[in-house]
This record gives sequence, structure tokens and C-alpha cells, in this order.
Amino acid sequence: MLLSNSLAINTELDLSGLRRSIQFGFNQMMLQLPNEICTTQEFQSLLELARIKPIAYRAPKNLTLGDTEFSLSEWLEWFNIIHAATSSPTFLIVHGTKVALGTIFEYLDARPTDFYALQDYKTEYVQRIIDQLTQLKKHADQHQIEILLENAPMGDEGYFEPGHSELYPALRTPNHLLKIVEQTGVKLSFDTANARITSHLLTYMHRSRSMFAGATEKEILYASPNWIEFYEKIQPHVAFIQLSYAMSWGDTNETTHISFPTSAYGELLTFAETVNPETPISIAIPQSEPHLRNMMDALHALKRG
Repeated sequence: MLLSNSLAINTELDLSGLRRSIQFGFNQMMLQLPNEICTTQEFQSLLELARIKPIAYRAPKNLTLGDTEFSLSEWLEWFNIIHAATSSPTFLIVHGTKVALGTIFEYLDARPTDFYALQDYKTEYVQRIIDQLTQLKKHADQHQIEILLENAPMGDEGYFEPGHSELYPALRTPNHLLKIVEQTGVKLSFDTANARITSHLLTYMHRSRSMFAGATEKEILYASPNWIEFYEKIQPHVAFIQLSYAMSWGDTNETTHISFPTSAYGELLTFAETVNPETPISIAIPQSEPHLRNMMDALHALKRG
């Protein structure tokens, strides 16, 4: 069952948030690293004050993979800080970069007769991630850090809002993730909310023959029909799970990385019967009283069931 897994909670590097996690009974966390680099001493002091153990870190939101610009030195700074603050091997969750829709259109416009231009764009994006991960893994291994690649949502939060038209070209389906795993040897961090969005949306696109959201025909045809089947395809490579819910089309703070509603308890139960009990799970929802309370109620209901 799900609750036999080691449970943690996603949190920011913020003292009030860390203490709130303790109040809800958590003694382990997945720590979202800040965009601004800090000193090793500052980092260690905050962790000591919080009295909660990090079992995984997530790379800063502005430190991503797949961009044409890649600063190894920035990654190494964080490797050194994490290694100094952590007494045992730990996970570092990394994620792909968002791309403006206009950038993709420019690429396509420059290749008007190339039917496979969008697929080529994604292939180049994935190859950059493979090359960058290969570099990072060598240094991470030296710092006792295991890199985990996170599956992406469709687009940026508020994708449908003016000025927010950024999306993730890849990492949205098992195929790209498995290709990267095979070529780099890294494992995966499975974000259930992201997988629920991409699976439902791509399945809809298959039914409607839509080319919406920068997806290729190949992505649409071979997408998993739901987030649980997404997980099953990549399960042998998943070393960490970030558990939360998302509305099928959700890409805003109010519709993704939220607690499971009672109507979705069936999905949670099915996942509980599928998940590897040895894989640590982190609760990936906002640290507000209602969200955390609802999520804990869902997990307790699952345990009773």
C-alpha cells in the first residue's frame, strides 16, 4: 500500500515552511533550492534550525536543462553546497527548460518545407539534455549526488494567459524520458500531477486530431492514456515520486499540484497498488492548512481502505 513508502513533503528553503512541515508530522523533505546561490554555512544553518531531513533536493527553477546556454560552474556550486550539508548520498531532481512558443514558430518558419521540423526541434532539445546530463552526472557522482530527471508538464503556469505562452518541448511522455535514461544512466523523479496533465491532454489531442500545444503526431499517437500507465512505462527507472493531483487541463497554481479530491480516490488507490513500496514519495502540494489537511485525509482514507 502507498503509506508503506517513506513519506516526505516538498518545501521551499524557508524557515516558516520548514517548521510547518514538522507541525504536520513530517521529518523528511524534498527541498526546492532557491534561485539565488547561498553560502554553505547559511545553507547548513537553516537546515539545522529547521530540524527536518532533506532526502532530495530540486534544482533551482532558473537552473534548467535543454537550453543552448549551459553553465556547468553554477551546477558545481550547488553540488559543493549539497555535498557539504549532506552526510550521505542524496537525490538532486533536475528539470527541462521552458521554451517560448514564438521560438518554436521561428524554427518552423525557417524550414517551411520540412514536414518533420517540429520533431527535429524536439530531437535537438532532447540531445542537449542528454549531453548536459552526461556532464553533470560525472561531477554529481563525485559528490555522492544521484541525479533524477523530472517529467515535465505541458507548459508554463498560466499557459493560456497573455504573455505566458511557454511550453516544454519534451519530457512530457515516457518515450523521451526512457531515451534519456538509456543514454545517460540517470533515473527519474515522477511528478504525478505533471503526468496527469500531459496524459489527459495528449489523449484528447489524439481523439480530436488536434496539433495543439506543440505536440507532434508521434507524441500524440503514443501518449499514455492516463498518469498511472505513464508511471507503469517508466517504473523501473523511477527513484523518487512527487505526489499530487492536477485537473486534466490544469497548469495554474489553483489546478495543478493540489490535493486529491474525493472523486479521484480511485486513481490514488490504483496507483497505490502499482507503486514500488521501496520508492520514497514526497507530497508535492502548497503548504497551506487546507491543502495539507485534505491531502493527509486522502492518504488516511487510502490506508483505511
